[in-house]
Amino acid sequence: MSHGQRPQGGGEDYLQLDPKEVLTQFSVEWTALRASYEEVKAKLEQVQMDLTKLDEKLARREITEQEHIQQYKEKWQLSTQIIEVKREVEARLYELQQQIRTANKKLKEREAERVKREHMEEERSNAMIEWMSLKHGFELVINRRNEIAAQMDKIEAQRRTGKISEADYRSARMSQIRQLAELRTVETDVKARLAELLEVIRR
Repeated sequence: MSHGQRPQGGGEDYLQLDPKEVLTQFSVEWTALRASYEEVKAKLEQVQMDLTKLDEKLARREITEQEHIQQYKEKWQLSTQIIEVKREVEARLYELQQQIRTANKKLKEREAERVKREHMEEERSNAMIEWMSLKHGFELVINRRNEIAAQMDKIEAQRRTGKISEADYRSARMSQIRQLAELRTVETDVKARLAELLEVIRR
C-alpha cells in the first residue's frame, strides 16, 4: 500500500482506536514517564545538593574561587539540562492526563450506552412477550363479543316468533348488554396497553 492510499472500507474508522486500547497505551506511557519523572527529580535534587556543597567547600576554603566557578558552572549547566527534560516530561504527563481522562470519559459513555441498549433490548423482549399474550386475550374478547352479539340476535328472533317471554327477553337482553359493557371496558384497556407495548417494541 502506498503512502497516499487508505485502507479499504470504513471511511475514517481506521483512524479511530478503541478507548480501552487507547487507555492501555496511555497508561503504559504514563507509568514509564512517571518513573522517568521521579528519576529526573532525584537527579535535579542531587545537583542542587552538589551546588550547596560547592558553596560550603568554598566557604571552608577547601576549593579556590576559580575551582568553585568552574565546578559550579558545570553543575549549573547540568541542572539546566535536567530542568529542561523535567519540563518536557511534565508537559507530556499533562497531555497524557488529559488524554486518559478523555479515554475514560469515552469508556464510561460506551458503557452507559451498552447498559442502555441492553436495557432497551430487555424491555423490547418483555414487551413482545406481553404483547403476544395480550393479543391473544384481545382476540378472545372479540370472539366473546361476537358470541354475545349472536346470542342477542338469537333471542331477538325468539321474541319475534314468541318462543321466549318478554320478561325472559328483557332479562337476557340486560345481561348481554352488561356483558358487552364489561367487554368494551376490557377491550379499551387492552387496546391502550397494546399500543404502549408496540411503541416499546418499535424503539
